[in-house]
Amino acid sequence: MILSAVSCFEILGIGDNSVLKEVYNSQGSKKAILFSKEGNATVDLSLQVTVTGYDYKLSEKETGNTFTVDSDHNAAKQDTGSIDFNWLSNDSLQIEYDNKLRVFIQQMKIDDVTILYKKR
Repeated sequence: MILSAVSCFEILGIGDNSVLKEVYNSQGSKKAILFSKEGNATVDLSLQVTVTGYDYKLSEKETGNTFTVDSDHNAAKQDTGSIDFNWLSNDSLQIEYDNKLRVFIQQMKIDDVTILYKKR
């Protein structure tokens, strides 16, 4: 099953990205980026989150390093309300998401940032 997910993300990596939201921590030293990645005939659109330095520019083809989901064959809507996040402190980010979304990547720590998740 894990190998299938890895192969799927190699395919997911070919679509273009559209930034939906960027939120900086209170020091302005880190930011979280929510973006959508286009799918194709065999792969669904995905929503992805990357946590990075404040001045990082997301490339058109990269994949998220923190959290990646899809609609699980249209079981969930994918829009800007499907995932929300906020900084609890300079090194702690909470990601809240629709529990019907299918999760592929769910990192608990990126560099020095702890990631907390809340299903809704």
